[in-house]
Amino acid sequence: MAFLFRAVLWLLPFALYAASPFATAWTLKEAIKSGNATVVDALVEWDSVRVSLRQSMTALALDRPMDFAAPPEASLTVSSNAPKAGLWQRVKGYFGTAAVDRLIARYANAEGLPTLFSYGQAYRRYVKGLEEPPKTLANLPYRIAEFWSRVRHVAFVTPAAFEIEMTDKTDPARRFTGLFQWRDMRWKLTQLYVHTNANPLRRMAYAR
Repeated sequence: MAFLFRAVLWLLPFALYAASPFATAWTLKEAIKSGNATVVDALVEWDSVRVSLRQSMTALALDRPMDFAAPPEASLTVSSNAPKAGLWQRVKGYFGTAAVDRLIARYANAEGLPTLFSYGQAYRRYVKGLEEPPKTLANLPYRIAEFWSRVRHVAFVTPAAFEIEMTDKTDPARRFTGLFQWRDMRWKLTQLYVHTNANPLRRMAYAR
């Protein structure tokens, strides 16, 4: 019995550490949902998140494959030996990139993400007729179960980096992959990618 007690005490810190990024992801989701910009800002490293968002969203806009293992701008460059793009491709590339830049500038910040979430809530309520359940202690198990049901992949990329992939609540074909890293004695979202079933993102653990 004493040995079992000591084993539990020894394993408990590892179990708590393994569970901690899930708790951070949940806290960030709840902060975005409630519009708590202070908490959102504390849990996100915006510069690197904007870079990863721009990379993935531009690839989606221009129908280009994603390869996050490459430098952030690598998927947006064209080899000097490649054939020159036609007029339509250049126009599509210009307006697609400009639209992505405007979207990120407006919403990739502590105030913008909750605003974007509120738009999604309005769409589900008025277009799809789906009402978001109120945030109460009584329905906490339901909300956690709903959150977990949309998780498609989780993995520790390194002991200090955690990857989580989730489906979009509105469009199951759209997915979000976030990288949380241990920074300043807490987990922080440092990369965020938007991708789809048709244009998937490579697993971060495989791209190391």
